Amino acid sequence: MNNQTVASPQSALATAVEPDKLIDLSRVPPWLKHAIARRNTWKDCVLEASCFGPIHDALPSVPFHHLAVRLDDEPMKMGWTIDGKRRTTDMPHDHVHVISAEASVNVWWDRPVNFACLYFTPEALQAAAGQDLVRSSVLEVRSDLAVQAPTLSHLVRALHSDTILNRPHGALLGESIFASIATLLANDGRLVNLVHQRKDVGDWRVRRALEFIHANIKENLDLQSIARAASTSPFYLNRSFKSVTGQSIWQYVSQERTRLAAEMMRSPSISLSQIATDAGFESYSSFAAAFKSQFDVSPAQFRKEHLAT
Repeated sequence: MNNQTVASPQSALATAVEPDKLIDLSRVPPWLKHAIARRNTWKDCVLEASCFGPIHDALPSVPFHHLAVRLDDEPMKMGWTIDGKRRTTDMPHDHVHVISAEASVNVWWDRPVNFACLYFTPEALQAAAGQDLVRSSVLEVRSDLAVQAPTLSHLVRALHSDTILNRPHGALLGESIFASIATLLANDGRLVNLVHQRKDVGDWRVRRALEFIHANIKENLDLQSIARAASTSPFYLNRSFKSVTGQSIWQYVSQERTRLAAEMMRSPSISLSQIATDAGFESYSSFAAAFKSQFDVSPAQFRKEHLAT
């Protein structure tokens, strides 16, 4: 940590062999404990509230996921470099900062910031999301500097409030909130990949094609680039993909983009036309047609019904 910065505490939560036991892997040195204002532990997660910064430092990889929201209202700038890519944000209140397990980032922000940070292991996320939802899948979390996720942001703040109030309802409320967070994450195609389809696919070329599609679902995809990523010919890939998945490549891409768009609709501040673009559709008309085909309602009607609930 640079001497001129107030240090950023790093805490970890890892599941033990027995699922109801937690091992605290806190990485906060004793001389930096003052940066943590509050800390609370539930069965599957840890929340820390802290104020530190400005900071410009490398965060090493750790075996847990990290979700953060900021708690104050002052203007700020924040940025990072991950996998050679740089991004900046002013971290709006309805956005969530996500660092996936084993990711290492270079991060900075320009002033002391109050953060609520939620830590949980991949195993805890898998268990809390529920077996009926994830079955034999693996949930792959993607890192994101700042993603608009009002419901997730609200739930992390609810855990923070429960911490401030010293858990008046015991552990049950916090555990229920984390279960909701896990379910939202598992269904958010922007932040999490469900990879059971790829793990169960026997044809390695189709597995590679699925991995490439999910990694680039928001980008322009064409058969040549997918086949190239799968180290095979377009003809072979077309035939084997449908044999394995029961869908053509473009049916599958449309399905996944539509699922991603449905998750984005949780935020009323994003227009439907912007959602169509962000989900990878070339036009609003193609988005509307795909959405109607999959959900049997128009995007506008779907949003109206789900926001009402």
